[in-house]
Amino acid sequence: MKRILFRLWLLPLALSFFLSYDCESVGGSTVGSPSDTEISRMAFFVDTTYISGSSLYAKGRVQNTGSNTVTPPWYVEAQFYTDATYTTKLGGNSTSISVPLSPGQATFWSISFSTSNVDVRKYPGFTVRDLRAIYKN
Repeated sequence: MKRILFRLWLLPLALSFFLSYDCESVGGSTVGSPSDTEISRMAFFVDTTYISGSSLYAKGRVQNTGSNTVTPPWYVEAQFYTDATYTTKLGGNSTSISVPLSPGQATFWSISFSTSNVDVRKYPGFTVRDLRAIYKN
């Protein structure tokens, strides 16, 4: 009897896990083409976010933590969300980086986002997520 009750207790827990699991966070989310080549072993740091005019801005650093040099041109892309719950996505954008990064080196990046579909000024607590470095194919 204890065994059956234990299994019944696990069922709602397991169901809630699978229903709340965010599939997008598993493989990341892309801004551009899924056929772009992702550059592995890049560590991203968001230093600041702000609104200017009708655009959202994010700035930060990216560091090559791998063993290969990243050669230009390469791109940093990010998704913009209304807030830190990451439930409402505003959109995404990418920016070109024109400097090579040897292993251990870092550089700065800046990405902006605007859209005619939404007044982004209504989201002063916006956040960025799903940052990745890519070579465009």
